[in-house]
Amino acid sequence: MDMLKEEQRILLDNVRKVVKQKIAPAAAELDRRGEFSWETASLFWDLGLLQMMMPEEYGGWPFHPCHTLCLCIEEIAKSCASSALMLIIQAVGSFPLIHAGNDFQKKKYLPMLSEQRQLIAYLVTEPGAGSDVAAITTKAQKLGHHFVLTGHKTFATNGGVAGLYSALARTGEQSLSFFIVERPWKGVTIGRHEDKCGFRGSDTSEVLLEDVEVPEEN
Repeated sequence: MDMLKEEQRILLDNVRKVVKQKIAPAAAELDRRGEFSWETASLFWDLGLLQMMMPEEYGGWPFHPCHTLCLCIEEIAKSCASSALMLIIQAVGSFPLIHAGNDFQKKKYLPMLSEQRQLIAYLVTEPGAGSDVAAITTKAQKLGHHFVLTGHKTFATNGGVAGLYSALARTGEQSLSFFIVERPWKGVTIGRHEDKCGFRGSDTSEVLLEDVEVPEEN
């Protein structure tokens, strides 16, 4: 029995059309070149996919957003796994802000992800820590009204193309916190771009944090 709402069916029909006309024909060449596609990102913003998990006032999807996002990812992944991964990491990267951010943070940064069409990456994995999150060594030291972040993040999906980062850092021996980091800030450097065996149309990069001053409100 079809349990989809009419709005979901309409959206999925539009996603299938875009995949057939734009994404599928370019998928093999995109993978061969190993290049991120801003054209695809623009198409996804036009469809409302990259802002789907946000609150409605910031362009979020009103009808079962997580279920709808998964359906869209499934349709896109049939033709291009790299493009589907773009939706996943935009959702995951924004989750700390959406679910734990205060009103000030949301009002400042969610418009960047919707109206200004910036991507957000999720900085957790390190050379010695990934699945073992407790082993993270990136440090956030409180100095006045700032935290100073220092660490080496690896395998960051969209790391080299994102304008914002949700960065996990150690604030104490037994405590970890997410910080909202802006790409242009001093001390944020993009390191190696990984040359992968698959998902080559998805950017995977190192992000180096070298004494990055992050305001305490972040």
